[in-house]
Amino acid sequence: MITPELADLLGGADGVADDGPAAIAAALASVAAANESPEARDVRLMGAAVALARSGTGATYPNPCVGAIVVQGERVVGAGRSAVTGGPHAEVSALSQAGGAARGATVYVTLEPCSHFGRTPPCTGALIAAGVAEVVVGALDPAAHAGGRGIELLRAAGIRVRHGVLAGACASAHEHYVHHEVTRLPFVTLKIASSLDGQIAAGSGDSKWITGEPARRLGHWLRARHHAIAVGADTVLRDDPALSVRMVTGVDPLPVIFDSALRVAGAVRRPTLLRPGSVVLHTSRAPAAAQRAVEDLGLRRIELAGDAEGRVDVAGALQALGQLPLRSLLVEGGGRMIASFVAAGAWQRFYWFHAPVVLGDGKPAAAGLKVAAVADATRLRPLLRTDVGVDGLTILGPPADRAEEPARRES
Repeated sequence: MITPELADLLGGADGVADDGPAAIAAALASVAAANESPEARDVRLMGAAVALARSGTGATYPNPCVGAIVVQGERVVGAGRSAVTGGPHAEVSALSQAGGAARGATVYVTLEPCSHFGRTPPCTGALIAAGVAEVVVGALDPAAHAGGRGIELLRAAGIRVRHGVLAGACASAHEHYVHHEVTRLPFVTLKIASSLDGQIAAGSGDSKWITGEPARRLGHWLRARHHAIAVGADTVLRDDPALSVRMVTGVDPLPVIFDSALRVAGAVRRPTLLRPGSVVLHTSRAPAAAQRAVEDLGLRRIELAGDAEGRVDVAGALQALGQLPLRSLLVEGGGRMIASFVAAGAWQRFYWFHAPVVLGDGKPAAAGLKVAAVADATRLRPLLRTDVGVDGLTILGPPADRAEEPARRES
């Protein structure tokens, strides 16, 4: 079960990574409470738009999944969210559903309407042509081609524009897109499923299954929400993982394999790893024959500098992946991969599932992370602690200079 507080960090609907129809139906059914203030009305309607945006996170890469609501008087007459790349944007879908009722209406949209020609015409033009009276924007678009231009064009056409309603929730709904536009690096989420004593596998290497089905389902939900998924060569060779989305509805993330010596060249078997666009990152340690073998498989090969231990440098890898461009990256391991990202401080969110089981001498969750003293350990920032079935889940953020907020606890 996805609780409201967990959904606030994760988004979506229980057990479904892509649930646009349900979100649209909920938005259309939104009804004002008795004696509702203008501020409460804004929060209710923008909240419905945010739910629309979150319902499709991961389904529209590389575009953000935006939510839009068209309101005529007290009635929601149109609701939409971004389609897959090349399809209608949220505003266009909502206006199409509203039809003639859009004239003189107010539109709530989670991200500043686009003002440039890409695969589709600009949404500002559609809003102007529809004759809407007001547009309420949640978050500004940080892209170089935007930066408030959409708002300027709407105002120049005589449309009232307000922005900043539920700005934090709107920015959170688009955090992968916003982070990449600002930094040119993918938004990185680390994910571990371990025993209570911090092991991700038994000493034999067996790891199926440490956590229960609800936690595994949530893990697949995370996959569906990310543009790409990263694992190390050891994981590929040991587990032959599919790296696909199962147990929920969603789009498979793009596989990214960290393999300094290209050991996987002759061992990659699963079709999901061999699909076009899959990326293998390596260093100069990789033999020429292995490089050719990877290319013959149709995989994208990127050579990068090695770190002090000869492994693929994390910072360089993120720069290369950001240029592809990959908006977000889910790092699933193994332990050395997780440790390298933690040591580099190169992540934005950490999902740690911990099962009520003790494995003893197994495979540690952060193998190779060297800490000489407790005082030197990286102190992470707890965002939420909750239960997922019989397992626990702690969601963490990077250390912050500001005072740490206490973790929220689900009762």
